[in-house]
Amino acid sequence: MASDRIAASVSRLAGQLDEITRIVRFEPALLALRVDRVSHWSIGQQLDHVVKVLEVSQRLVDGTMPHQPAGVNLLGRLVLTTGWFPRGFAKSPGMVRPGEQAPADLAERASYLRKVYCETPLSEAIFADPRPVFPHPFFGGLSALQGLHFLGIHTHHHLKIVADIRRAT
Repeated sequence: MASDRIAASVSRLAGQLDEITRIVRFEPALLALRVDRVSHWSIGQQLDHVVKVLEVSQRLVDGTMPHQPAGVNLLGRLVLTTGWFPRGFAKSPGMVRPGEQAPADLAERASYLRKVYCETPLSEAIFADPRPVFPHPFFGGLSALQGLHFLGIHTHHHLKIVADIRRAT
């Protein structure tokens, strides 16, 4: 049932955005940590990237993303099914590459995104439409429901990197 899948994806994003906000507000010194053997991005850059992806994708929840010419490809289906993709798999598009952000700005952006994705009622009609509307540079066009699910997978991927950087220092 689509509403159960929406609720599960929203719940996952809520927890992830809470974790990002907690790190930024209560452990801002962690943002500068970087361990090259784990990632060439610092914790702050990991979190800024995730927030930028969520900001770019927020049109997904209001239904203003245009339909894509093609749907999800095999690689995208594998990622959506397994909920995992390997590190170093691909380069991020320029518009979502991280920068250094002030902790207060990053926390404010994450808090705002929590409201957008998790506290504003989402239209079930948008998520019931199977047509691809969420463009992904490697996975093809995802439906809104697939896109929402992917955002949780992507955020989890980067929070695991953050946890590994913390353990490595």
